[in-house]
Amino acid sequence: MGPTNKLTLLLICLGLTTPFGVVAKNATTTISVNKKHVNTWNQFAERIYILHQHQLSQHPTYTRESKGGYMGNEEFYREVKHFDKKSGRLLSRVLWEIENPDQIHEIEVFVYDNNGRLKRDYLAAFLPGHRNTPVQTLINFHYQNDELKSFRQFDASGEKIYERCQGKFFGAPVEIALTDTDFAAYDSQTAKLMESEEYLSCFQNTIAALGEYNNPLHGIELSPALMKKAQVDVTETADAVERQIQTLTAQLAKTPSAKQYYERGSAYLKLRVFDKAADDFTQAIKLDDSLDDAYLGRGLAHGRLRMFDEAIDDLTVFIDRNPNNSHAYTKRGVRRIWAGDYENAEKDLKKAIALDANNAEARDDLGVMYARKKEFKKALEQFTRVVEIDPSYSKGFHNLAMTHHILGNYDQSLMSINKSLELLPNDKNALLLKGETLLKLGRREEAEAIMDRAEFLPEGGWQERFSLQ
Repeated sequence: MGPTNKLTLLLICLGLTTPFGVVAKNATTTISVNKKHVNTWNQFAERIYILHQHQLSQHPTYTRESKGGYMGNEEFYREVKHFDKKSGRLLSRVLWEIENPDQIHEIEVFVYDNNGRLKRDYLAAFLPGHRNTPVQTLINFHYQNDELKSFRQFDASGEKIYERCQGKFFGAPVEIALTDTDFAAYDSQTAKLMESEEYLSCFQNTIAALGEYNNPLHGIELSPALMKKAQVDVTETADAVERQIQTLTAQLAKTPSAKQYYERGSAYLKLRVFDKAADDFTQAIKLDDSLDDAYLGRGLAHGRLRMFDEAIDDLTVFIDRNPNNSHAYTKRGVRRIWAGDYENAEKDLKKAIALDANNAEARDDLGVMYARKKEFKKALEQFTRVVEIDPSYSKGFHNLAMTHHILGNYDQSLMSINKSLELLPNDKNALLLKGETLLKLGRREEAEAIMDRAEFLPEGGWQERFSLQ
């Protein structure tokens, strides 16, 4: 795969619910910090995962799994390879940490041309036990004709680090391999090689500089849901948010303003410090009651503090002032579900969908409402629409599978739960549902193996998006 890159960083990024880990504050760093490098490489890794999700949404797939590790920890990761069912081509390979089953240790995604030839592949790999930034990022560009096969390799910072060519040139064997050391030195022997006809024949059709391809999503037509994810700034660190809070605190000590309280409340919300977020939004409202977004923010914070009545009141103020906001109706509907007010929750979710027919979260929660009333056909319609809108919505596939299971459609249930597990391979509830479905299909041995595996996985955390149980 080429030489390991030289690392000049280490910050731990704020990853609220991504497979690349959750923020660990006050992490010890022993290597000098290059924040631009940290942000670039973490964003690169996040976008590879989005590309992986895109690949799964575009192809019928099958998987193969194996375990691997290192000296002293021989079963550190579980490797899942995803293949295109029609062509058999490898689409991606993901190494999931076994002890932290929702964290990626390494990911590689392959992109092919219309003739099925490999054009490029992207890789990000983390050190065992370090959730700061990838220790290695690679972008490989591939080219081949009848006689020559070559690839050129960059890292996510745009540095050319390796290139190789093998084959024949006018019948004579060719074997070229250059590393970042060769490129840096560029001595007379290297210069002569790079000016030769053999070298030019190998690499003249290969990308010479990384350019826009440092974004794994360049040239990829994403679904609206994945496009939205790709546009989110996933590189904002906990350290940066805390510095923002410190700056705002100093400003507030001098001249308090509603805007600054609102901004600090929003920062606390990012860090999931919900009590302080609610307090700051309250101060913002006291200073400027016309600040609608402060009511929205406080409604979200109160909901996560399980202060459901207060959350609903705040969101009602926001909705009264912003009656066409689908997102706010969805969040109020969710908090009404938490509060047990199912009738009004259903009204809110229907209103959210009326305002935005592609609101996948509202449709998923409305499907749960229908299922709760045993209106399973209506629930099925909603969950089917959810995964059409957002093919990366694992809970939508889970709920669709559960509804098919209840209706006795076990083949369809298995298909949907497999899609859910492609997106979230270590979801305990999804694995248990797959086991139950396999039992219904008479596949007892497979079912028992999966249910044994699920037994040792942790329960999912409390979250806004919930599954039909």
